[in-house]
Amino acid sequence: MLLTLRFVRPLQATLLALAGTVLPVNVQAQNSTTPESQFPRFAQLEPTVGFWKDVFYTYSQNQIVLHASEYPAKVLRVLDLRGAAAVMSDIQFDHYRRDAEKTARAQMDALLKSVHDKRHRPEQMTTEERRIFTLFSDVRADDRFAIARNTLRTQRGIRERTQVALETSQRYLPYMEQIFASYGLPKTLTRLPIVESSFNVDAYSRSHAAGVWQFIPTSAKHYMRLNEVVDDRRDPWTSTDGAARHLRDDYALLQDWPLAVTAYNHGRYGIQRGIAAINGRTLMDLINRGNHPRWGFAGKNYYAEFLAAVDIERQWRQQQAADSALPPLKFEVVETRDYLPYTTLQRLSGGDETLFRKLNPAYLPEVINGRLYVPPGHMIRVPAGHARNFQVAYNQLGSNERFSRQRQFYTLHTVRKGESLGLIAKRNGTTIAALQHSNGIKGSVVRIGQVLKIPPRGVTVTPAVQVARNAPAKPAFRQHRVQRGQTLSSIATRYDVSLTELRTANGLGHGNLIKVGQTLRVPARN
Repeated sequence: MLLTLRFVRPLQATLLALAGTVLPVNVQAQNSTTPESQFPRFAQLEPTVGFWKDVFYTYSQNQIVLHASEYPAKVLRVLDLRGAAAVMSDIQFDHYRRDAEKTARAQMDALLKSVHDKRHRPEQMTTEERRIFTLFSDVRADDRFAIARNTLRTQRGIRERTQVALETSQRYLPYMEQIFASYGLPKTLTRLPIVESSFNVDAYSRSHAAGVWQFIPTSAKHYMRLNEVVDDRRDPWTSTDGAARHLRDDYALLQDWPLAVTAYNHGRYGIQRGIAAINGRTLMDLINRGNHPRWGFAGKNYYAEFLAAVDIERQWRQQQAADSALPPLKFEVVETRDYLPYTTLQRLSGGDETLFRKLNPAYLPEVINGRLYVPPGHMIRVPAGHARNFQVAYNQLGSNERFSRQRQFYTLHTVRKGESLGLIAKRNGTTIAALQHSNGIKGSVVRIGQVLKIPPRGVTVTPAVQVARNAPAKPAFRQHRVQRGQTLSSIATRYDVSLTELRTANGLGHGNLIKVGQTLRVPARN
């Protein structure tokens, strides 16, 4: 018998249904993801889809595409810096890459200017100028080369990141598809995290978007919890429920899936206003005629990126998924009835610290470090088969581990006339950033009478996503000596890394051949 479960939110019912069946290791994402019916392929957009497929899965992270934002599919040049990356330190290569990009842009700028000047006299063009001229043969605008010159941009390939994303995606897609199906939404939408975050649970952007679905704080508060205890954006299951409802609301307003998908990036009301301003109906109307300053490269390309991700994931799943996909995480769900320390819940779960955090990634450092308790009514994931033991151990907890109220971590301060956020922070021995995070304040404006939560003096209040953003780019490594009967795949599963990461760390090719006694470098998980 599990703990008494209260079905408070739709997500809880979904997770419990999933937990009840305990998905087996060999469950794969379902195949009903053909986008043609609800996600049309606009002929004009197909070259752009092809471009993004190359970015995702052809170009390496050390290959840089030079193109124009107004003509994204027109690849002007590809800088191949893989040789330099192999022999330089990260700092050296970063400087080298920047210089190479700057030089290439300057050269292309001059080349496009020359082609523009000679566009009516192609017989006078050099071989390289003729190549650029021919590349744009299907573009009618007389000023096409001037436009390309004014909108030059570079795009790094993300093949390595996409490979890891595809392997990681199979860990979550079975659950994601069931959650989306519970809302009557197309399962194809669950491929959006390939575009948003490369299925990186710790992803954190400069615009403060977090998690696999990249929710910003203002959007997240409509669909999930974001408080001093949890940041549900970092939870791939909870945030998936929020993303499903977000996309459901996008479609309810716009009644068109290409527009609704684009709205996930640009905002549903921005899309609605953009369509109304041009008296349009479709995404292609908006791409061709939308001219609002905020309607730029990201919005115009988002749907094409989505279709590219769908194509790549489907092809990869059909060809390689069985060999390198990470198995879905199996768990059961229980509920807290009291305020409890995080470490107590971890102990009761029967799993180690790493697994418990992986199953319950939303909790913030203040909770993990014991400054705040996990409140009652929280749904806790425990390894499959451990729920009954959790129940028994929970019922035996003493009063020193279960509490009727939250631990006092913050003090309260009522803003008085003449006080600013900076002044309040200084008087209380904390920082403006800590006050902003503790109180969900985006700017620095406070009003008289507002009640603020003040963290203790000298305590650093850091969002969990901040830790992810500042994590080193390259992981530390542990060593593993190959034992008889072990395969590369079994070693990857044991250490919770993908085959691609293991191959890359050891300079192995696509094959899985290893020898007994061989020492492998295994990327360490945080």
